[in-house]
Amino acid sequence: MKTTFEIYLDDIKIDNYEDILSRFSNWKKYKREINLNHLLNQGKKIQFDVEIINNSMVFYVSVKDDKYSYTTSLTNVCSILNKLSFIILDNKIIKLEAELKFLNTKWGNTIKNLVESGIDLKLSQHINIEGQIDNFYFELPKQAA
Repeated sequence: MKTTFEIYLDDIKIDNYEDILSRFSNWKKYKREINLNHLLNQGKKIQFDVEIINNSMVFYVSVKDDKYSYTTSLTNVCSILNKLSFIILDNKIIKLEAELKFLNTKWGNTIKNLVESGIDLKLSQHINIEGQIDNFYFELPKQAA
């Protein structure tokens, strides 16, 4: 089951995703286009998608609750990231959606069941001490844990 979630953003810039995006071969091309559009068309929104199709590059999404931290470990992985869709304006990300594929794990089944039940879950991003996004996670509602 693939599902799309909008990621909560709080004054995040495209530069905060440099570590993740630099792993993709087409990132240099996107970065040039973004910088050029920023210079030539200030105030114009730019949209681009990053599809994660290479099996050697897997981004796991984890679950955070009272027992687990936001860090990814095999005990709290629920899904993998298939695609990121960015809309940016002047280097600031104004909208970010993530397409996920739920895994057949304890937490994958739990999150999938919550989504199918109509419970609105928040997909968040973790910023490391260098200011880079390094992980995505769901916070469980209190009654689901």
